[in-house]
Amino acid sequence: MTDEIEFAATFARAIVDGDSNAAHEMLSADLGLALAATDLLSQFETLAEDMGGVTGVGTPMVILQEWPDMSPSDRAMVYVPLEGDVFSEAVTVTVSASDDVLCISGIEWGRP
Repeated sequence: MTDEIEFAATFARAIVDGDSNAAHEMLSADLGLALAATDLLSQFETLAEDMGGVTGVGTPMVILQEWPDMSPSDRAMVYVPLEGDVFSEAVTVTVSASDDVLCISGIEWGRP
């Protein structure tokens, strides 16, 4: 699971750093078509504004490796804490693999 955790952390760091293009390149083909890089950044900025700004990315953790509606390509759901001055939030991503290449196939902003 180390690869999936590091991949999720890299995605979170890219979006926190404002590099929505790099983060967008990590999305699955379907999610990339459904969500433009500018929309991805906008979703993050809304969350960041609500939490008073993001100061860093915490230690990610796998929260699920199996769930009822997972697809055959899904590997794990990874919870990535987003640290802030006022309070912390998180982004939970579904890490999948297409031809053994990791991608983000689902994003949930905020703590579950």
